[in-house]
Amino acid sequence: MPLVYSAFVPHPPIVVPEIGRGEEAQCSATLEAYREISKNLVEARIETVLLISPHATLLRKGVTLLEEDVICGDFASFGAPQVKLSFLGHRQLTEALASELPEAILHSEKLDHGALVPLYFLMEAGWQGNLVLMSMPMEYPERYGQEIAHTLKVFPERIALIASGDLSHRLKKEGPYGLHPSGPQFDRLIVNSLSGDPSQIQHIPEEMAEEAGECGWRSLRLALAVQEGMPRVLSYEGPFGVGYLVTELYHASPLPPWARLCLETYLKLGNTLGLTPPTEPEFQLRRACFVTLKKDGELRGCIGTTEPWRENLAQEIEHNAIAAGTEDPRFWPVEKDELASLTFSVDVLGEMEKIQSFKELDPWRYGVVVRGRGRTGLLLPHLEGINTAEEQVSIAKQKAGLGLEEPIEMWRFEVFRTFE
Repeated sequence: MPLVYSAFVPHPPIVVPEIGRGEEAQCSATLEAYREISKNLVEARIETVLLISPHATLLRKGVTLLEEDVICGDFASFGAPQVKLSFLGHRQLTEALASELPEAILHSEKLDHGALVPLYFLMEAGWQGNLVLMSMPMEYPERYGQEIAHTLKVFPERIALIASGDLSHRLKKEGPYGLHPSGPQFDRLIVNSLSGDPSQIQHIPEEMAEEAGECGWRSLRLALAVQEGMPRVLSYEGPFGVGYLVTELYHASPLPPWARLCLETYLKLGNTLGLTPPTEPEFQLRRACFVTLKKDGELRGCIGTTEPWRENLAQEIEHNAIAAGTEDPRFWPVEKDELASLTFSVDVLGEMEKIQSFKELDPWRYGVVVRGRGRTGLLLPHLEGINTAEEQVSIAKQKAGLGLEEPIEMWRFEVFRTFE
């Protein structure tokens, strides 16, 4: 089964109440976001957590994986020996990763604080499951992420990935490592990229990351490579001179699997008459949507509507999934033997809001609809390579067959984007 959930979290022991003894109140945003992540993971019925820690035993090349059948640790090093954690290891997944990942080594050690802190909040939320602990790779984190994604697909249970890491340790003169100009700059780049174009994170200069004194850049890059998602920054703060970021990177949705099933059934049988419509509440909403197909990361088809035309979202997705695979004029119809290599995403559109100027647009938050001379063009938000409202509107005009200087009316809309 592909990954179900992933998140990036910090690991300051001071946020654990038994250690902070009141000081954790200075990290209230981090605490609130941490507990939301933990709650979401529990509600996603996660059976196994793969945790990436920058404080496990690191290798210059390769990664280490904890091979214990029972993985345990405590906060004795931080003055709270009474806080003990214990989880069952997942030997089968651990050995599969050790076999598939480049220069991976199995070894034994106690839990480090990069793992203990996130696990504390998972335990507090009531999570009990299997744990796989892996060190952060120092080189080629995207490659490791892609290999992990491939390995996870053959395991049947619901798996989450938690990437542990702090951002810059050099945010304040009075902080533990002082202030460096690259510290705040590095953190801003990370937060802004997650809210805009996450692919830019891997292109941050290594010299800047080193000057910032970070310990989470590589674990974050690995997590982003495992599964494409629409990251949601829940909190960022640096009260002690270290950047603490909590971000939900990916949350699986039932919408794309339904889109896949509809297209797959249609291609195999020529109709979808035998399908039983989903009954979950999100499918009963009346919303417009777009279904997007990609192959090897490249667009393979995309069809949608700007207004709902059918009884509910389930029917809207069914129609648009089949159309994306068979009617997109930019591509040949999808063949049955291509289905396994396709990825599906579904964008559910919010309400249209008429706007008057580019200043009311943000291409990473809002999609845009332009209308002129009876023609309509639409562009979804959060598209790689489109960074300004001017670019966004220009492409929407081209799609409508309108000249760049022609007068138009504009509407913006938000999108709830879901991935397999």
